[in-house]
Amino acid sequence: MEKSEFKQKTRQLIDDLAAYIDKLDQKADEIADDAKQEYREQLDNLKWIRDNLSSKLAEYEKVADGKWEVIRESASNFFASVADAWKENYEKVADAFRK
Repeated sequence: MEKSEFKQKTRQLIDDLAAYIDKLDQKADEIADDAKQEYREQLDNLKWIRDNLSSKLAEYEKVADGKWEVIRESASNFFASVADAWKENYEKVADAFRK
């Protein structure tokens, strides 16, 4: 993955995640009382993922192009792990709506 591609994908993921979090925040009152605590915890996890991703992107943007080759695999692994964490938390939040 090239540096510019990584930055573009990461920015898109951050934007998508932010929009999804806003949508979930608006629906917080619609879920059953017994599921609200778990819902809020998962929402907080998604916010942490978003904030962590934004922070990492800022770090990677400061890396000189010549050094990008050295950290390319780490950046790709980070992107994959964030995507996996988002999917896992999405499923948990979706389950809260089903209760």
